[in-house]
Amino acid sequence: AAPLPMQYYGNISVGTPPQSFRVVFDTSSGSLVLPGSRCEDKACASHQRFLAEKSSTVMQIGWADEPTTPLANEDDRDTKSLSFLGADVSGEYMRDAVCVGAAAGRTCATIDLVALTEESEDPFGSLAFDGVLGLAPSSPDAGEFNFLNALAHSSPKAKRVFSVYLAPGGSGELTVGGYRKDRAAEPLVWAAVANQDSWRITVDDIAIAGQKAGICGKAGCEASVDTGASLIYTSSAMLWNLLNRLNIDDACVQPSPKIAFVVAGKHLELEMDDYVERDEAGCRVMIGNTANAEKSPALVLGYPFLRKFFAVFDADAGRVGFAPASHADPPRTATRTSPPCPSSASEPPARAP
Repeated sequence: AAPLPMQYYGNISVGTPPQSFRVVFDTSSGSLVLPGSRCEDKACASHQRFLAEKSSTVMQIGWADEPTTPLANEDDRDTKSLSFLGADVSGEYMRDAVCVGAAAGRTCATIDLVALTEESEDPFGSLAFDGVLGLAPSSPDAGEFNFLNALAHSSPKAKRVFSVYLAPGGSGELTVGGYRKDRAAEPLVWAAVANQDSWRITVDDIAIAGQKAGICGKAGCEASVDTGASLIYTSSAMLWNLLNRLNIDDACVQPSPKIAFVVAGKHLELEMDDYVERDEAGCRVMIGNTANAEKSPALVLGYPFLRKFFAVFDADAGRVGFAPASHADPPRTATRTSPPCPSSASEPPARAP
């Protein structure tokens, strides 16, 4: 079998005239991060860089706490240092128009962004995408950095709602401003977010072969619904517990039980083929352990989960909806608009190395 995609990405445009970039749409972060024209590292040169000097609408921003104040020529400016894809990078603040979707139905907003001034060869040099557009409900610096918030202020009718559909074979669809009901094979199951700043929900428990395992305790497990995560992640202790219960042999030959994440009382089940990948090199379980960071959630629901379940993110109502994905009409074209919702969709994501 062909290897499953490790990353999904789509096109956005930035500036006037528009400059095109491939980005990962990431629900675990809340800002747009791109290589900038002042980055001369090899990793930046091998990707599309945002050429601020060629955009007539760009505004140079000096400080994150003054996100709409233009930088004067002689003013000092702050440098943003951040951990990006596991590496330390730095960049400068700017503000410009950002658009998602095809020209006929694109969704645009003016936001602040971070233009990187340095990137290390590892891991950035080999990536098939240029940057990341964060779709979390909030941003760490200011509201003006957040794409969803900017959309809400762009029109009285704008909705801070989007959906993610991953089709078999590696394509997919991001719909902004609403969602396509025909992507759901069943009615959506809604889960309230744990807080208004993230897409973290409560998983009541994990069930193995239809039986609750009692892994999450009485309070349940906090779970991040993460469109940038290539695996399902758990703590080391929970991973060990799960693998013992699944009892997967080295060759993945013997059938293993279904695993379900219990959300709002509903069992969202994965078959063995959903959480085990097979190829010529062998087989592997697509469940890993999270970093031992203090703020890490107990669970991260990444691509193995999102390939099975269509997900709707509703920041206005503070909830995430799930339903088994309907694959009756997978994306076939580079862009897609999804009526009747006033929304637009990215090009089908592609496979990254």
